[in-house]
Amino acid sequence: MDRIDIVLWDALREPAWDTLLLGNGASIAIHREFAYPTLHSIADAKGLLPTTAPIFAKLGTTDFEHVLLACWYADHVNVALGTPSAAISAAYSEVRTALIEAVHSVHPVHADVATDLQRAGAFASVFPTVFSLNYDLTLYWAMLLFNAANGSWFKDAFHDGKFQTDWEYLRRPYGHAAGATLVFYPHGSLAVARDYIGNETKLAVGAGAAGDLLDTITRRWASGHYVPVFVSEGTSREKVAAIRRSRYLTNVYEEVLPALGESLVVYGWSFDERDQHVLDAIAKKPPKQMAVSVFTSQPEPDQQAFCH
Repeated sequence: MDRIDIVLWDALREPAWDTLLLGNGASIAIHREFAYPTLHSIADAKGLLPTTAPIFAKLGTTDFEHVLLACWYADHVNVALGTPSAAISAAYSEVRTALIEAVHSVHPVHADVATDLQRAGAFASVFPTVFSLNYDLTLYWAMLLFNAANGSWFKDAFHDGKFQTDWEYLRRPYGHAAGATLVFYPHGSLAVARDYIGNETKLAVGAGAAGDLLDTITRRWASGHYVPVFVSEGTSREKVAAIRRSRYLTNVYEEVLPALGESLVVYGWSFDERDQHVLDAIAKKPPKQMAVSVFTSQPEPDQQAFCH
């Protein structure tokens, strides 16, 4: 067995690493409220699903994206057939409202974590590629803050709201930015949404309005024109099924994850069996070198210890 050392990040910083993979521990380090079991458990504890809990049970899932999409399609089909159902419309509205309230109850306010976001952006910027398994907005906010000061350094491969499948060209620095970091969300994001015919887009605001991003996103959900594209919970098999429902997630899973490079830093990910599919994707072309964070109790990655 190869020797495994435990050292601080400063001892690993050079030579440069290819890819950073962020797990839920990275979000928890910035905001402890992210240490909840599931969004469904939050909604259930708050009594936000009084009539729709049986839908989750019938579909055998606690994944909001799955149930919300099922209700949404049923509602649109009934309208198209001229047989609108008040019960289906009410169910969709209840699930959507529960999701919005659950997200707002655990998500921080931008201004409260701005300093930590600046540190996170600086840390992530040294990697050519970043994957975040988290659907929250902390990395998105960190990207906006860093880009405001350094030009269009971070790129998520969305242009005018549409994902660019030929994303490799984005590795070239743009404008006055001195470098480039590509960011991908294998489990989706609050900011990625689809309409009822399956078109996917990124919901965005200008850098100066980053603090309004969460409200902007939830207003778009509440409009009834969009549902979110993110995988919040479930077994590995259930997560893969959700990934297959999205062109963006499928592309990231099949094309991007297996090409993460020869060196990988993992921060805040527990390698849980529910993410076996992520390991399977990485294993198609495994990195030759890996460093894994040992602690995530503080938001400063530079002060973390890593197994190497």
